[in-house]
Amino acid sequence: MAFLKKKSKLPVAFLRVLLVLSLIVLFLVGLYYLYQVKMKEVKAHHDEEIGQYRFQLYQLDRQVFVPKQDIEYGTMLSPELFEQVSMKMQVSQELLLDENDMGKTSLVRLPKGIPVTKSAVTEELPVNDLRKVEFNMFLLQTDQHAGEFVDIRIVFPNGENYIVLSKKQVKAMEAADNILWLWLDETEIHLISSAIIDAYLHPGTKLYAATYVQPETQAAAAPFYPANPDVLDLMRTDPNILKKASDLLAREARALLESNLQAMTLDQVTKVSAGVGEEISNASEATKNAELNKAQQENQPHENQQQESLNPDSTTGEKANDTFN
Repeated sequence: MAFLKKKSKLPVAFLRVLLVLSLIVLFLVGLYYLYQVKMKEVKAHHDEEIGQYRFQLYQLDRQVFVPKQDIEYGTMLSPELFEQVSMKMQVSQELLLDENDMGKTSLVRLPKGIPVTKSAVTEELPVNDLRKVEFNMFLLQTDQHAGEFVDIRIVFPNGENYIVLSKKQVKAMEAADNILWLWLDETEIHLISSAIIDAYLHPGTKLYAATYVQPETQAAAAPFYPANPDVLDLMRTDPNILKKASDLLAREARALLESNLQAMTLDQVTKVSAGVGEEISNASEATKNAELNKAQQENQPHENQQQESLNPDSTTGEKANDTFN
């Protein structure tokens, strides 16, 4: 009877275990389902955020104009000065330089590789009487170059110094030939013509270009060269006087330039010759020292062998003395 009671209790225990296992499995399945639901929600949220970020990045796409080389202040912009590239920026596209800004003038120095904004340029339309004029009679500084801003000044033999043209940009320059090009209006052309003839009529008078140190912040000096009425009368009576004066001053400026170049070349030749001579002397001395050291190293084994051959019994004698002692 006891065996039958035990046998009847086994299915009940098994059912209990099975029920517990079933509950555990259902609980785990429920947890997995909740996990999957939560993961779908998180993924959907992340996909939405990623989509928003992508849209924001897309909105930051800008077409920008980047200078290929540094562009000096006051330069008239042209497409060949820039490279158009795509870039991510928070600056609005309307504030960036575009094709419509070509022909405008830079208000600041535009560094290479930096996107340019519209605020860095100005629409400075040339006046109707503006002309590009070539000059070859000014005394130029050795370090002047195109793009710089200069005052054209005249200094008389008595030391009086006047500004003829104020803050003019050197549009182009050939320093080797003492030539530069300026943009001048009609009034400025008459002023500089008067100054050229003035310098021609008064030997020892010089016309020269003085460079602005920081043209972006330095205001233009006020021109205070008074055009000589006699010169203006002479210009009217002798139409060739300006050409005569220009040719003479150009020859004088060219002669001074060649003199400076020749002096500079002789000085450079002297320095180079001295440097080359010193280098040759140092190289020769170093070669001699190397050969001497090599010869000493080669002769040292022969000297050791000669000493051993001259004293063949020295080692034997020492050994005999040690034995006798």
